[in-house]
Amino acid sequence: MSTDPYWNHNTQYHPWILEQVPAEARTALDIGCGDGLLARKLATRCDAVLGVDIDDKVIATAPPAHNVHLEQADFRELDDTFDMVTAVATLHHVPIRDGIAALRHLVAPGGTLAVVGLWKMHPLTDFHYLPLLPAIRGLDWWRRRELGGPGAAVRDPRETLSEIRSVAGELLPGAQIRRRLLWRYTLLWRRPRQLG
Repeated sequence: MSTDPYWNHNTQYHPWILEQVPAEARTALDIGCGDGLLARKLATRCDAVLGVDIDDKVIATAPPAHNVHLEQADFRELDDTFDMVTAVATLHHVPIRDGIAALRHLVAPGGTLAVVGLWKMHPLTDFHYLPLLPAIRGLDWWRRRELGGPGAAVRDPRETLSEIRSVAGELLPGAQIRRRLLWRYTLLWRRPRQLG
């Protein structure tokens, strides 16, 4: 059983993110870090973790942690690179092209990008998702006592999964994007050591 203080549709994917951290990763960046829960988990795998969030009030609720620094910032304005970059339920808060271009810039050569995102569902392209609704409701009901999380800003996604795939295909060649349960997709990209 998890020792997390709460569960939600985003924390459900923390184990997947942690599996993607390269063994040699020393630095990590968690974008949209909220109360720092994922950043603290990344610090068990990396020597130094920076968590950024646009909301300074939610950052203020974070407990201190060894090797973790949290700050109020817009990730599109950062100018450093990291061995591991994560973004959970964050990318849909900015224009998709701007967000993915910034993510690409933040990943160090040989580094890894792991995104858990939301997309704008459409009945014509996402009809096969409908049979999954009972499983989603069941998981929500089963985990209802653990449901929680920081009071972060919420925004409906604007881009369809097809639009996200198109921009990622252009800016992150080789990125793997998969639909997941709980109205989420995952994007995994490993930056080549040398970009052509």
